[in-house]
Amino acid sequence: MGGVWQRLRAYLVLSWRMGAYGLLVAFWMVLLQAAGTHMAPRLSYLTAHRPIANDAPCGRPECDFSVFWPAGRLAREHAYATLYTPQPFSRAAATMLLPGSQIETFFYPPPMLLPVALISYLPFEWGFFVWTFGMLLLAAAVLRRARLPWGVILAGLLSPAALLDIQLGQVNILGYALFLAGLLLSSERRGAAGGLLGFLACKPQIGLLAPVVLLAQRNGRALGGFLLVVGLLVAMVVAIFGLDAISAYLTIGRAEDARVLDLPFHPLSNEGWGLSVFWMLRSLHAGVPLAGAVQAGVSLCAAGVCYWLWRQANILHAVKVEMTVFLALLATPFGYTGEMVAYSLVLAAAAQSRGWRIDLLDALFWLWPGICLFVSVQTGVLLTPLVVLLTLVRSWVRAGIGAPYLLRATE
Repeated sequence: MGGVWQRLRAYLVLSWRMGAYGLLVAFWMVLLQAAGTHMAPRLSYLTAHRPIANDAPCGRPECDFSVFWPAGRLAREHAYATLYTPQPFSRAAATMLLPGSQIETFFYPPPMLLPVALISYLPFEWGFFVWTFGMLLLAAAVLRRARLPWGVILAGLLSPAALLDIQLGQVNILGYALFLAGLLLSSERRGAAGGLLGFLACKPQIGLLAPVVLLAQRNGRALGGFLLVVGLLVAMVVAIFGLDAISAYLTIGRAEDARVLDLPFHPLSNEGWGLSVFWMLRSLHAGVPLAGAVQAGVSLCAAGVCYWLWRQANILHAVKVEMTVFLALLATPFGYTGEMVAYSLVLAAAAQSRGWRIDLLDALFWLWPGICLFVSVQTGVLLTPLVVLLTLVRSWVRAGIGAPYLLRATE
């Protein structure tokens, strides 16, 4: 009888794993096809000289690139009040691109003006492809420099999160590649690692936990590299754009940040792709003060756990990096599933370390950025923070963090 149960268990395990590969391949192919369907018509801007149009999946010309390119033009004109004020910016951007188009606002910090101003020298259509695929190549080079295997890099840069980021013309692929590479290199190439993390001043929510990691490591050289790069970026902003750019962001821009967070949750809006605890609570009809207070508590807890992890000498460096990536997603009050690129990369790295053995939960977690909106629309609730938390807990258990793990690590 025992042999029958053993065979039955073996069949169930095999079915669980085969189902995982089937789910992964089926949904990944669907997402790849959808990305190709959205991206292919944009090539006609270059090959057939088709007029600029509102592109899928977001209904704006080249999606978020329709924010970055006009922002660069306005920054070069020193029109900072227009740049950071929602209605004037949307009108100015639409005039530059497609009159009547609903362009979103620009509320990035001043260091982001450096790359967007540079790309705005190119025509809009060419700029999108140089911006998107240039950052994709840079991300691959940075990750390879951090000695990630090519299989992991490919899986991460073609993950559902990365595919969404490519379609949007966003900066998250490169941003999270810098974050992940900085964490991976922080114990050996310390100055370079800190410098890589310093570039996240362009989009700070990516690297909220980076200073916590460097402080926990007592990593003076990395902190020096971090502060040096941040200081250089700020100095370049002041030299090129003047103090008015910083002043406009700290007054008008910060007010716009707060306004975006105060918006009611709607699953068909951008928040349907959200990943923060704040927006999950808003989807459950919590008020802004309560959602903000809980998010602040979660962010502090994430920072505390992160600090504790990096103070433990007997926990493997790769495990610390993996946990920090998950904790960083829980710490940010502002983010979308297109920002789960490092999340996808560390999940792929963990699968590679197990000989690419995965189960249904592994497949679901990795595919989640591509199916999040569908779930949000069907349920009316944002579940991404819970998915990230479950991923963190599962990785924590697999790593065996705790007394038994510490004993094994010292044997």
